[in-house]
Amino acid sequence: MTDFTSGMARCPGTCGEWVQGAREGIPFLIDCPIDRFSEARVTLNMLATGWDLPFGKTKALQVLELLKEDLGIPSLGGKVEFTQQLPEGKGMASSTADLTAVVAAALIALGEEPIPERLAHFVLQIEPSDSVMFPGITEIEHVHRHNHRVLGPVVPALFLALDWGGAIDTRVFNARPGLAEHYRRNEVEIAKAYSFAREGIEQTDLEKLAVAGTISARCNLEINMKSQFEPFLTWVLHKGGLGVVTAHSGTLIAGVFPRADFSNSEILKNLQLDADQRFNPAYLDLFHSHSGGILVPKQEI
Repeated sequence: MTDFTSGMARCPGTCGEWVQGAREGIPFLIDCPIDRFSEARVTLNMLATGWDLPFGKTKALQVLELLKEDLGIPSLGGKVEFTQQLPEGKGMASSTADLTAVVAAALIALGEEPIPERLAHFVLQIEPSDSVMFPGITEIEHVHRHNHRVLGPVVPALFLALDWGGAIDTRVFNARPGLAEHYRRNEVEIAKAYSFAREGIEQTDLEKLAVAGTISARCNLEINMKSQFEPFLTWVLHKGGLGVVTAHSGTLIAGVFPRADFSNSEILKNLQLDADQRFNPAYLDLFHSHSGGILVPKQEI
């Protein structure tokens, strides 16, 4: 291997989570990957010891040091560049996507395969994380144990996402007093949402997935209030949507729409315009569901 080598990888973000809660006291989530990404290029210097990172990327520095320790390479440093990034603090798995893309790019630079289980091993040591490094829709015990299960392929969906400002830190949210009690009170409802989600994924039934998302999102209001929830849900259903999905540890909420029914650009433009005028969000965007998992540019393989 030469003294300098580089790798690039892309990781999708999420539109919140289809379901998040606890099962027998163990927190878990079902991720909702979308076509928005964090993409990182890591250029390694085999003779250096320091890292050159964009300002504020302390978690990326932490995960690189974990990787270096795991590999047993003390003389390893380099530069990290982000060519794509996700909005932070909204609940779009921006930290998870950043960390996953960085570790994957570093492993590619070293000539190693970025296996999802290995990526999750590093990322989950930094903070509770979504499971977007795995392909498909995945459930994961994101706080304790870290067991995961791929539930099936992604169900095609369109998401109209709104946000009214602010930001929530994932680590702070998962350490907050009362979270365990909140999960305990809602275990029955979350079990119901989980059942709908499993059926929706297995049957490629977006309506059942949207029902799951709506149940879980409503439970989440108790600890992460979104004042426009009920008016927005009513509007989504009136517009031909099937329900909502939310960022349980973020500020974002999104209407879930059948992709096939909203493929016309004029219909989409009018949908966005109506939502913008009615709800006056600080942030508004349209996403499509994504197959999940790490993407590696062909020249990096």
